[in-house]
Amino acid sequence: MEIEELKNVWAQYDKKLSENLKFNEVLFRKMNLEKSKREMNTPLNYEIGSVIIGVFFTLYIVSSTIRFSGEIKFLISGILASAICFIMFGLSIHRLNLLSRIDYYNSSVVELQKTLSKFQQKYLQYKKIEILIVPFFVITVAPILGIAMRNFDILAYPTRFIIVIIVSLVISYPGMIWIYKNWYEKRIKNTTDFLEEINNFEKK
Repeated sequence: MEIEELKNVWAQYDKKLSENLKFNEVLFRKMNLEKSKREMNTPLNYEIGSVIIGVFFTLYIVSSTIRFSGEIKFLISGILASAICFIMFGLSIHRLNLLSRIDYYNSSVVELQKTLSKFQQKYLQYKKIEILIVPFFVITVAPILGIAMRNFDILAYPTRFIIVIIVSLVISYPGMIWIYKNWYEKRIKNTTDFLEEINNFEKK
C-alpha cells in the first residue's frame, strides 16, 4: 500500500472518528437536557397545581369574607387571610413564570445554568417568605373558614383556636419541608449536575 493510499485511509478513519465523536456529543447533550427537563417538570407541575388551587381557594376566602362582613372579627380575619392568599398566589405565579421560560433546547448550557441559578435564588427567597408567613396565615384563615364551612365561631373558644393553630403548623411545616427538599432542591441539584456533565463532556 502506497503512502497516498495510507493517507487516504487514515483521513477517512479520522473523519469517521470525528463524526462518531460529534454524534456522541450531540446524543449525550440531548439525553442530559431531556433529563434536566424531566427533573424540572416536577416543580413546574407543582406550581401549576398551586396556581389552580390558589385561584379557587382565594375566591372562596374572598366570597366568605364578603358574606360575613357584617361581623368585624370575620371581616378582619377574611381581609388578612385574603391578603396572604394573594401574596402566596403571586409567589407561585412568579415561580411558574420562571420555570416555564426555561428553554432547554435552544439555549447554551451556560445560559441554562444562569437561568437555573436565577430560579434557585428566587426559590430560596420565596421559601423564607412562605415559612415565615404560614403561622400568620393559619391564625387569620381559621376564623373565616370555621364560620364559612361549619358555621362555627372558633374565636369564641380560645383553647380550640390555639389547638387548631398548633395542629395545623405541626402538619404544615413537615409537609412543606418535604416538598422543598424533594420537589425543588433535589430536582435543582440533579439538573445542575446534568448540565455540568454536558460542560465537562464538551471540554474533553
